[in-house]
Amino acid sequence: MTQIHKFSLSYDAAEDRLAWDTEDTAGVTTRLWLTQRLCRGLVTAILPLLEARQDVPPQHQATVQSWEQAAAMADFGKVPAVRPDARTASGLVSAVHITPTAEGFDLKFDFGAGDHRTVGVVLPALRQTLDVVHRLNVAAEWSQDHWPAWITQPTLPVPADAVN
Repeated sequence: MTQIHKFSLSYDAAEDRLAWDTEDTAGVTTRLWLTQRLCRGLVTAILPLLEARQDVPPQHQATVQSWEQAAAMADFGKVPAVRPDARTASGLVSAVHITPTAEGFDLKFDFGAGDHRTVGVVLPALRQTLDVVHRLNVAAEWSQDHWPAWITQPTLPVPADAVN
């Protein structure tokens, strides 16, 4: 099995879905279609997992998450996007299985007739992905009520009791 080493996300207004384009180490591309409902479920499953990785008091959770998010976005956009071609396999994602790893998470996307792709995502790349998914949700005019402030308002004020 080859590994996915690069992926890109875009919104397709005609489909009203997100396209998660992947490229494996052999250069084979796959387009995974994610519905609004699936994206919402994926985001609401990932957010608590990210927050659980930080041993931070609840009153400081948003600030720490905002800092982590800002650090991840500092390196964003340095890899060219995946470009699907005529041979690109595609399918509507029916489920995503999330497995924590030491470096981040493995996301296994089930689609088609028993097919799947697994994307290993390190924490900074996962945070970048969340940012892109949020921006695409805004562009699609999908509901925003499940997004935390550390994504929707990336420059949160520092609490008065924060120390340096």
